[in-house]
Amino acid sequence: MADSTGSISTKAGPLDVATIVSKLMEVETKKTLPALVNRGKSISTLISGYGNLKGVLATYQTAIKGLTPASFSSQKAALTNASSATNATTEPFTTDINSDDSTKSLAQKLKSAAFSRNQIFSAGDSVAIKIGSGSPTFVTLTADATLAGVRDAINRSSAGVTASITTADDGDHLVLESQTGGTGNTVKIAANNSLSSLAYDQSRAVPTTMTEIQAARDSTKAASGTYTVDVLQLAQAQKITSARMAPGTTFDNGILAIKTGNGSTAIIKPATNSLAGVRDAINASDAGVLATIVSSSAGDHLVVSAKDSGATNTLRITGTGSFSALSFTPGGTITLPAVPPGQTYDSGNLRLTSGENSVDITPADTDGNGTIDLSDVMRAINTANNGVTASILNDGAQNRLVLTPTGTSPVSLSGTQSYADLKGSSMGQLVKAQDAKISIEGVVVASPSNKVKNAISGVQLNLSKVTTSTDKFTLNISNDTSGMTSAANTLVTAYNSLLKSVKDMTKQVISKKLGEASQSAPLASESSVKTLMSQLRTALTASVEGGGQTSLAQIGITFQKDGGLALDATKFSAAITNDFEGVSKLFSSKNGGVTQLQKLTEDILADKGIIATKSKGLEGSQTLNSRKQTAVNANLLVLQDSYTNRFNRLNKTLASMGQTRDYLSDQLARLSTK
Repeated sequence: MADSTGSISTKAGPLDVATIVSKLMEVETKKTLPALVNRGKSISTLISGYGNLKGVLATYQTAIKGLTPASFSSQKAALTNASSATNATTEPFTTDINSDDSTKSLAQKLKSAAFSRNQIFSAGDSVAIKIGSGSPTFVTLTADATLAGVRDAINRSSAGVTASITTADDGDHLVLESQTGGTGNTVKIAANNSLSSLAYDQSRAVPTTMTEIQAARDSTKAASGTYTVDVLQLAQAQKITSARMAPGTTFDNGILAIKTGNGSTAIIKPATNSLAGVRDAINASDAGVLATIVSSSAGDHLVVSAKDSGATNTLRITGTGSFSALSFTPGGTITLPAVPPGQTYDSGNLRLTSGENSVDITPADTDGNGTIDLSDVMRAINTANNGVTASILNDGAQNRLVLTPTGTSPVSLSGTQSYADLKGSSMGQLVKAQDAKISIEGVVVASPSNKVKNAISGVQLNLSKVTTSTDKFTLNISNDTSGMTSAANTLVTAYNSLLKSVKDMTKQVISKKLGEASQSAPLASESSVKTLMSQLRTALTASVEGGGQTSLAQIGITFQKDGGLALDATKFSAAITNDFEGVSKLFSSKNGGVTQLQKLTEDILADKGIIATKSKGLEGSQTLNSRKQTAVNANLLVLQDSYTNRFNRLNKTLASMGQTRDYLSDQLARLSTK
């Protein structure tokens, strides 16, 4: 209670006003305030209790959310090698099963024809949206609306689709996507008047401008079975290197262009003319390559690697001017400038460099025709045997000398005097671009990556080694019954943990001694807790149609006398052995037990769910109770001031009467002495 503003004096008369007022206020306070204080404590206890309940329910929800459909339909892979060779390959690949989108369900997606941006749809017009075999949801415009208004009305309707708008050159398109994947959840739309162009029914010839842009697809599983698998070669990303460059080499003129596979050509524009500047410009581009510099005491090499592996991701680098030393064709060949027919050479020589080895070549008349022509040059280069093979390409009008490296070193050719036009260079190929190749049941499959997807439906093979002719690998794909059992145990354990926590929060301990209060838990008398636990139990005992198994009890998951769940391992093992798919559907289908639990816990913990609603109600009661306490305290202050003032006045009156008595006594005493 707040302090009084009344003035208390104990010297004004015979009464102890402070004590009298204090005693009276104790009586008045006990009439009202303790009940409100205790009420506030009780409400705080309930608020705390529901907060704790929300916490344990959130923990339960997390455990249930972790039980995805894959938890109850998982498969496993077993790789064995029957080879008895001492050098048999070990684990040439690992497997991921049902890991990519190819086995997941897809939701149907529809797109309307284009609407102009000022298109208005009339108030009162409607669409009826039906998902699968469900009942239609009617969406009626309450006012004239743009396409955005139609989108928003559909999204507010909870019709089972998500509406969005895409904008293209021809206008705006309404896109509707079913919120649930699978062929059983396709969309049917009836529409009238200004919305009639949104009508869609795939099963009937309904005139419509709606287009299916994504077909519904059911989820699938990896193809179970036993397969013979050989890894014939691993995928590689192409890697090339320049010739050694002297420290301080600069690139002052020309251009550099890089093309990877079927990608676009990237023009490289270094900010500085050093080799490091070229490297940085390549890495900053979208050429699909990574450039590094490898240095030694003799000089620097620019090494360029394709970011992606595969035979089609070959590099083509075109350099002119000072960048010409960085040129490279996909095959690593060097095609020299065209030479007209009859071209002869009568002075100078050639220098052929392959890696660190250079040879000087002086062609001779080897065919005895009295002149040195391009054929003589070709033979001289081949005789030099310095890491290249020379050939002549005729395009019907002119000849070109083609140099093909026989190793991995960069190659260059230069000439003097009459051979001056015979020049060209190429970076060396350190690693060639190639696909991975595997044999499955004798059928060879190629993949640009060492992650080979869907060569076996639903299975990804992560290749790491090439197998040998003595290896005899078999891959077995089968249902993972241990994974299913683990998921079922998680379901049981999570519920029992929740149940124990709820029991602790709601237990009542009746006192055995007369007059002693019972020690009850915070939520002992809360019917809301009993309601939500009943809902969870109902979800766990409900029947599920559409499969061979219809209830959890049928497969060995039952409630016990103490309210907890138990798993009969023998019965469960028999169920998943005999009907793996049926048990999987019982848990994770649209109406399955786990699916329903996930939805139920989401509803319970939602902003408008039972926990939030109860907590908000208690918080409101606490606020009201606090206001009542404030009002009572204010009234008690007024009453205290009233008591104080009244007893002060009485005290003064009594003091005055005492003074009168003393005066009269004194006067009477004086009269008696006369």
